[in-house]
Amino acid sequence: MARIVDHPVRVLRLEAGLTQLKLAELAGVNRAAVSAVEDGRTAMPVDRVLEVLAGSTGRTVDEVRLLIEFWNRQPLVLVLKPSVQSLLLIPPYLLGQYYSSFGEWRREFASTVTGFASLFRVNPAIVRRFEDGVLERMPDSLAQRLVQGLGVGGDYLVALEGLRRG
Repeated sequence: MARIVDHPVRVLRLEAGLTQLKLAELAGVNRAAVSAVEDGRTAMPVDRVLEVLAGSTGRTVDEVRLLIEFWNRQPLVLVLKPSVQSLLLIPPYLLGQYYSSFGEWRREFASTVTGFASLFRVNPAIVRRFEDGVLERMPDSLAQRLVQGLGVGGDYLVALEGLRRG
């Protein structure tokens, strides 16, 4: 799965010498909740996670919260493999000749929906529902992250929406 190496929760957890599982146990949450924050799929952990991180690193809860809020406000900057950079050079009107489905296009970025969602900091359920054809249109949250992270325009988004789903 795609990990966001500089996410403040991950950095503070490692600084405290805690595994995701240990942090989760100390905070009384599921490990998946910690993972979701570190992967950028959840914007802010529950207060108990903040309290454990603060206590383990000598910071206040407010300091930990501010670090996470600041990180969340930073623009999405992706470091893309050369093959993915090349895919973005394909004119939107030709995307359908290279990719038979949105899922096939998405797999150029990450092998799993969760990995793709983490990369773009969106909820994987949104990506999955769009990819499976449950949603007719690309959700605004996903479209905004694609524009921000990839620098693509509306014509590219329209072409992605036109790829087979489901």
